[in-house]
Amino acid sequence: MSESRTESGVYVCDECGEVSFGDPSCCDESASAVEATPVEHPDLSGVLREVFGISETGLKVCLCLMEDGESTAADIADRLGIDRSTVGRQLNHLTDIGVLDKRQRLLKEGGYVHVYSPVPVEEVRRRLTVGLLAWTDEALDIVEHVNREKLDALARADGDAGDEQASIYWDG
Repeated sequence: MSESRTESGVYVCDECGEVSFGDPSCCDESASAVEATPVEHPDLSGVLREVFGISETGLKVCLCLMEDGESTAADIADRLGIDRSTVGRQLNHLTDIGVLDKRQRLLKEGGYVHVYSPVPVEEVRRRLTVGLLAWTDEALDIVEHVNREKLDALARADGDAGDEQASIYWDG
């Protein structure tokens, strides 16, 4: 846990059994803190990939821009040796999630080109935190609506893949 974060945790209400994150109050009483260990410890690239859909190529594009300060898709494609359309898709995605800014630069010979620049780190941190919390809220809603029929259906679907022993995948 980073030093800048306040202590938060997982709590279970002693009365109703409700599980909550960061809020120890429930049923007009305090819930008990429980030790919670993640199934898999996250790392930055995993969070960026799984939560925000940033690919390995997207990370390379983003790092290139952080080093250059600002660039066009053509400049980045040349520098990284990646197809310009691939770079363009990555730049648009990174702009959509708030990691990069995009503006138009008028060209002397007419027309314009899009120029991309990195968003300041503190703003990126804030935007990613908001996105992560929104993702977590939706993920918790999915988990809340898990029931035996859904688990059985997942196991049957997985079993049809030819495995003797069905396993459940949660990425779907």
